[in-house]
Amino acid sequence: MRARTFALMALLLALPLAARGQDFKPFASGDGRYKIQFPGTPKTATTDVVSGKDTLKLTIDSVELKGDISFAVSHIDASEEVSKRPPGPRLEKVRDAVKGENGKVIEDKEVTLSLGDAKFTGRDVVLETPNGFLRNRMVIVERRLYQVMVQGSKEVVTSETADKFINSFELTK
Repeated sequence: MRARTFALMALLLALPLAARGQDFKPFASGDGRYKIQFPGTPKTATTDVVSGKDTLKLTIDSVELKGDISFAVSHIDASEEVSKRPPGPRLEKVRDAVKGENGKVIEDKEVTLSLGDAKFTGRDVVLETPNGFLRNRMVIVERRLYQVMVQGSKEVVTSETADKFINSFELTK
């Protein structure tokens, strides 16, 4: 029994350390119009997403670490029709889609990001999904939806390392 308890504690402590031991590197996406500090060198992937009658381009910059820990930034430009809707309900729809049917919202708070004098509405959410925990900062800038995400255990997504990653996200021109 004591050995199991020790092994479990070691595992729980090791997950945040896997993320904590990474060197953060500056990354700037010209196409994405943002910059951030990634815990490693990100890989970029793009895919087409069909939304109604439109095909949209989703871009994801990500770093995956040991222990099923990942850090990612995605961006996608909404259709003209969708972009005319208010940001609040759009962000709630994204949150609920990411959460999925069997997920649970652990935390949800509004945030504001700036670009010069302009302010943009966002949400900071922590979700529990069947695949683990996800922390997601979502912000809408005109037509573009940004998602800044950390996936892993609850300890990882609420760690200082996750804070550093998410708080380093900046919009650029």
